[in-house]
Amino acid sequence: MSHQETCIFSSHPEANALPFQCFLALSDQESTILSCLDGHIFPLINEGICDILERRENQEPFRVLDVGSGEGQNDINILKALADNSGSVDEQAVSMVNRVVEPHVGRLDKFRLKTENLHEHFENGANIDFEWIPLTYQKYKSQKKTDDITFDLIHFTHSIYYVGVEEALVHCYEKELGKEGIIISIAQSEDDPMLKFARKFPNQRSPSFPRNRDVVAVAEQRGWNYFACPGDCNILDITDIFDSSSIVGNYLLDFLTNEENVRLKEDKETVERILKFWKRQSYVNEDGRRIVGIMDNAVIILKGFDHIKM
Repeated sequence: MSHQETCIFSSHPEANALPFQCFLALSDQESTILSCLDGHIFPLINEGICDILERRENQEPFRVLDVGSGEGQNDINILKALADNSGSVDEQAVSMVNRVVEPHVGRLDKFRLKTENLHEHFENGANIDFEWIPLTYQKYKSQKKTDDITFDLIHFTHSIYYVGVEEALVHCYEKELGKEGIIISIAQSEDDPMLKFARKFPNQRSPSFPRNRDVVAVAEQRGWNYFACPGDCNILDITDIFDSSSIVGNYLLDFLTNEENVRLKEDKETVERILKFWKRQSYVNEDGRRIVGIMDNAVIILKGFDHIKM
């Protein structure tokens, strides 16, 4: 069976929706990203954000470009962190524009629902205008107008995997950011079990899947100011994948293997090898659950902040 027929990420986002939801439900990815934001990212970039806000004329909003939002919870957390970290600039609530580029219309609709009365939940208040772009990043980029607005912050939250890394970063740095701006890429680290799985089972998941090391390589080649944060561990409960009767377990196994209905489409021996791999990558916690640790880390690229040293 060809990889093209079984891939469920980029080419079949609808098929990936339920497997991805199971992954999120059984992991603590959201809190891991929050920890990364609070512990590593905002302490580094807060000075730059404040510089941008203080120099704004006519109360122009802080502009954010969100590439690959999914259903938006991580992106809302980033907006909240921005609002809470920027509240000390003056007494007024920060104004923001958030452009969301997400090709999956169903996920975009769920994100849109989450934004109703969103500002009421922000510690320092916020006025946020959303722009909804139901396109792939590649199509969005091809339609970019020369007189379009530029952005202060661009983030790829577990979405750098699905774009041409160098092309996307160079375009964002040169065309999407203003004279000053920040790019953040949050992704799984180089030695996590997903990459180990890709090396062992390349038909399921490409071992050349882009990672933050590719982001670092582009930044170094271009001479950009960047920082790679050390990362935080995302705990994933994979207990149910070993129960062939578990609906949740089967969806999670699809997500981990990047293949729809993997138990049905692959032969018994291959499935057993896959399960053996994940058993070796995991440990049993005090509650008897089988756990895998997946490391997330971030790369932060600064443009125009020569006085801020990483």
